[in-house]
Amino acid sequence: FLELEESSVEAWERMVVDSPLWRAHEAAHKRNFDNRLSSTATNYDAKASLKPPRYWLLHTLAHSLMRELALTSGYGAASLAERLYAWPAEGNRAAAAGVLILTTASDSDGTLGGLVRLSRPELLSSAFANMLRKAARCSSDPVCANRTPSEPEDFLHGAACHCCCMASETSCERANRFLDRRFLVSLPGDYSDLGFFGAPDVR
Repeated sequence: FLELEESSVEAWERMVVDSPLWRAHEAAHKRNFDNRLSSTATNYDAKASLKPPRYWLLHTLAHSLMRELALTSGYGAASLAERLYAWPAEGNRAAAAGVLILTTASDSDGTLGGLVRLSRPELLSSAFANMLRKAARCSSDPVCANRTPSEPEDFLHGAACHCCCMASETSCERANRFLDRRFLVSLPGDYSDLGFFGAPDVR
């Protein structure tokens, strides 16, 4: 389980919601919602089902981390899953910004100890640094890194594809929606200032 510092997430989120990239994601989500809405529906709010920026950040982080942990834990990537805790403070509910990586089954595919061992600070910090470096590059770049939905597109992801951070259906709780590497790390292009972790050392 990893938890990001709430004050840093709040400051980052305020910056993101004012960005053209986030407005493009909002517009794509509304088009997606409208395209799938029943013709008899009259009262709806598309924004109510749009996940906040922190969810996109943590979702992208979870997918990237699962890929990295699978390399050394003994489990295949499809045998790891995510649980996201990502919501702003509302009413009596405190804000959350955490992600849990777990195994879907303990079997001959790997060992639970291999995954637990990686939670040691010295091993996790190394895996995390490797994950950030790899998130900064995709074999489909620059197409992937610059993917931004525009009219009439209604896809619910940005700089994300199966080459870099999309996961199998058994691993993802949102069917590979709400992912964008530009929220995780700084990528070259128009939105290079939105990466929560900045520009990683890619050497």
